[in-house]
Amino acid sequence: MNYIKIAFVLLVFVFFSGRVSFCQNAANKKEWKLIWHDEFNGKKLNKSKWNILTRETSKHGELQYYIPEEVYLQNGNLRIRSSKKDYGSQHYTSGRLDTKDKFSVTYGRFEIRGRLPVGQGMWPAYWLYPQNRDWMMEYVMQEAVANGKESSIPEFRPWYTEIDIMEYLGHEPKVFYATLHYCSFKGEKKSSSGKYTSNFSFADGFHIFAIEWEPDAIRWYIDDSLILTAKEGIPHTPHYLILNTAIGGSWPGSPDSSTVFPQYHDIDYVRVYQRK
Repeated sequence: MNYIKIAFVLLVFVFFSGRVSFCQNAANKKEWKLIWHDEFNGKKLNKSKWNILTRETSKHGELQYYIPEEVYLQNGNLRIRSSKKDYGSQHYTSGRLDTKDKFSVTYGRFEIRGRLPVGQGMWPAYWLYPQNRDWMMEYVMQEAVANGKESSIPEFRPWYTEIDIMEYLGHEPKVFYATLHYCSFKGEKKSSSGKYTSNFSFADGFHIFAIEWEPDAIRWYIDDSLILTAKEGIPHTPHYLILNTAIGGSWPGSPDSSTVFPQYHDIDYVRVYQRK
């Protein structure tokens, strides 16, 4: 009988602990106000919010050509399709979209619910990039020339930050990476990075990838669980959002005979909040 009572007490404790934890998460979210979002419930992508790229890219030795045909809405989701298809000089096509010149913000909570593609060579990502880097770089170049320090221009990039909310390699279906890239005042390229390993594949269902970017820190979350905090190199200028699936490149490597095409990267929603 005592064992039954103990088991009952433990069950009640676990139940209410779970409720308290849930309430704490809900209370934390009440501190944020929704300022921008897309639920992808229409028939066509809202082009007042998004740019869809047409671009051959080889920054990291990638193999895809980004084309608009690979970005569309289906069943209440944004779908980025990746195909094995010749286009221009490339042998694969995929999709990339961003909010450059349409929406950028300094600080906030960025929340994306997505289901990721899988397979050798797949490289989906959600990331933030500085909106005003062009004029900042022009200013730095003018100052460098005026002070006879042209040699410092290639190394010193004070605008450079990249906030990777999520990067994922298709051959590691249970792992994703969270990273802040930045330049120090000396022009050194640095990063803060974390690796999260789950007991499930991120290709099997939807999960919420989020960051909370504040003046003194950036925090990364997966399904509301904190996985990484960065406190150095925090940017303080507006950034815009990028969603894409790259194929191949120096990090994931090229697709091989095990990679199935087409691959689908589905996004249920994107929501951006700021502190009330």
